[in-house]
Amino acid sequence: MGGRPIVPHQPPVGMASPPLRWRPPQTPPDASVVSPSLLATWSSCRLRATFQRAPATAGLRKMGLRAAVGTVAHAMLEQRFRSQEAFASAWAAESERTYQKLRRVWAPAVPPRPCNWPGWALTKHQVAKRVVRDLRCELSGYSRTRERTQASLTTESADRLPTLPWRERWLEDGDRKLAGRPDLVDRIDGVLTVVDYKTGARDLTNERRDQLLFYAALVQATLGELPVRGEMWRTDGATQGFHIASAAVDDVVRRALLVRDEMNLTSGAQLESKANPGPDTCPYCPFRVACRPFIRAYRSDWVCGQVAVGRVAGVGRLGSQQYVDLEVLAPRWRPKRLRVIGVPQDAPSLGDTWALSDFEGVSETAFFRWNTLTWTWPA
Repeated sequence: MGGRPIVPHQPPVGMASPPLRWRPPQTPPDASVVSPSLLATWSSCRLRATFQRAPATAGLRKMGLRAAVGTVAHAMLEQRFRSQEAFASAWAAESERTYQKLRRVWAPAVPPRPCNWPGWALTKHQVAKRVVRDLRCELSGYSRTRERTQASLTTESADRLPTLPWRERWLEDGDRKLAGRPDLVDRIDGVLTVVDYKTGARDLTNERRDQLLFYAALVQATLGELPVRGEMWRTDGATQGFHIASAAVDDVVRRALLVRDEMNLTSGAQLESKANPGPDTCPYCPFRVACRPFIRAYRSDWVCGQVAVGRVAGVGRLGSQQYVDLEVLAPRWRPKRLRVIGVPQDAPSLGDTWALSDFEGVSETAFFRWNTLTWTWPA
C-alpha cells in the first residue's frame, strides 16, 4: 500500500510547555491595499495572512507545481492562436519560462521538469480545446458584438481607458485601497462580464463568488459601470456563473474594508490566541515551519506534509550529501533524534532551533525533497 506510512494514534498535543521561543510575525505598520486573495486568507486564518505579509516569513510562500501549471494555463488563455502548432510552441515556451522561475525560487534545489508536473499534459489538452473554441466564437461574430457594445462607453471613458477586453489588467480603487487583477473583463453577448480562470477548481464556491464580486467592484470603480455577470471558466471548457447584484458587491467591499482595519489594529502576539490550527486549515500552508500554534496542535493522523522542529546537534557529509542531526523538540510523537540527509543549502549552526517541512521519512532518518521548506527559529 502506497502513501504516507501509518503512525499509531497519539495524544493530540504536539508539545507541552514548549521549549520553543516564538517571535510572532512582524508586519508593516499599515496594510496599504486589500486584494481578493488577502481577504480570503484573512477570513480562513489570520495568522497565515500575517505570515505572508511579514518580511521575515514572506519568502516561505513559494510557487508549487500545481500553481506552475496554472500559471502556464493562464498565459495561454490570454492569447489567441491560429493553429494547433502555434499553440503547442507557445505552451512549450511558457512551460520553460515557468520552470526557470521555479528553479530560481527553489534554488539550490532542482524542481521536476514540466512534463512531470501534476496535470500538466491534461491541462495542455483542455486549454488547447478551450482556445480553439473561443477563437471560433470570435470568428463567428462575437468580436463584432464586442465592438458594437464597446461603442456604448462614454467618450470620456473611451479616451482614458484601454479598449475591452482587459486581460490580467491590474485594477485599483485608490479611494478605498482595494486592488486586484481579474483574468478577463469583457462584453460577452453585449453583457459586461468579469471572468476568473480556474485550472483545478470544480465548483463555484462562496470564496470564488466573493473573488468575482471583489473584481466587479474594481471594474465599477475603474470603468464607472458594474459588471452584470461573474463567471468562472474551467480549463475543461465548463463555465459557471451568476448575476452580479450591487448589494452583494457592497457586502464584499464592506468586509474587505473591515479586514484592512483589523490587520492594522491586530498585532502578531494577539493572533496566536485566535489561531485555530487543524487538519482542514493547515495541510497546505507554507508557514507551518514557523507557526507555534500549528506545532502545538500537530497530530500524527493529520494528512499533510511532515513537519519537525529540533535543536541542531551536528552537521556533516555522507559522500556528496550534506546531513543535519536534530534533537527533536516537536512534535512529541516523533523519535527524539532525526538525521536529515540531502540538505542542499548552507547548514544551520550548532545549537540553532531548526524546522523543516515536506520531507520524506517517519523514523530517525529523513530525506530532503526538492520542495522541503526550512526555518531557523529565533534564539
